[in-house]
Amino acid sequence: MRSKTKYPVTQAQVRTVFAAAGLGEVSAVAPMSDGWYNTILSVTAGGADYVLKIAPHPNTRVLTYERDLLRQELRFYALLRERTKIRTPRIFCGDCSRTLLPCDYFIMEKLDGVRLDKAGLRGAARAAADAGIAEILAELHTISGAGFGYEQNGLEANWYLALRKMTLALTEDCAAFGKTCRAGARLLRFIDRYRTILEPVLSTFVHFDLHDMNLFYAQAPDGSPQLSAIDLERCFWGDRICDLLLADFFQAPERKTRLLADYNRFAKDPIAMGREEQVRYWLMMGYLAVIMHTERFSRYRPWNSTWWVDVISSVYLQIRSFAALRRLGWRFP
Repeated sequence: MRSKTKYPVTQAQVRTVFAAAGLGEVSAVAPMSDGWYNTILSVTAGGADYVLKIAPHPNTRVLTYERDLLRQELRFYALLRERTKIRTPRIFCGDCSRTLLPCDYFIMEKLDGVRLDKAGLRGAARAAADAGIAEILAELHTISGAGFGYEQNGLEANWYLALRKMTLALTEDCAAFGKTCRAGARLLRFIDRYRTILEPVLSTFVHFDLHDMNLFYAQAPDGSPQLSAIDLERCFWGDRICDLLLADFFQAPERKTRLLADYNRFAKDPIAMGREEQVRYWLMMGYLAVIMHTERFSRYRPWNSTWWVDVISSVYLQIRSFAALRRLGWRFP
């Protein structure tokens, strides 16, 4: 996937970082089509397969929340290995010194299996995989945070302050590119209106990018699905409702009955999708709409098809979320 943020690494640089990591001589390097932000390569070295992930060059213009994302991802991988049983790739080398490369990078194992979106699961097999996703989310949400928001941007005392700060940063990013973000301004008004719903929310680990493209699927000897989570770079501390957004994406929150039933089987604190939970859900869909509106300015050009994917997706998310937030607001006293 072509993007302005991807660092154009050379074969010689790849050989250098693998030699420094002690992983053997590189025999094959191939770009991976996955990902719209980092440079991701499939590398064979010393007879084994690896994935090399390289952050944008420090001089690249990125969004406020995207600064030092790869460093955050390394920390979150370590956190999940320490605090959960969730399968994640083994990290062989993480280098943020910017000596061998001018960018942060890490080398991780190349997982067995296939991406879940390419597994072709149907019926009972798909239902079992969906239950596995719910179990991963429930386990992620057992990790409590000391604050709210993106660590690299500074944590806030409550979810209202964090979500407001996160949204405001995106509108400021738009302005830095000479663009406007009316969706961001509109979302800020909804956030302020629903302040009393947001302030009591507890802080948990939020992946916020756990969808079929960021899950690897393999089958265990007993036939059960084995799922591995990847791409922890977008994680933050906040409302666990956020992670229900991408799972069973096109269903409204109150209609995600199977997802909620699976989640509540594994969760220590089950979720009841009442009005307040729905408000929190739709606010996060609005936040995702603002991200997709804004990110195209740092990544793509108008003749790139992915620019228009972001445009269409943002408009779709805005229409859905803002309509739902207005509808729920009518019940205010």
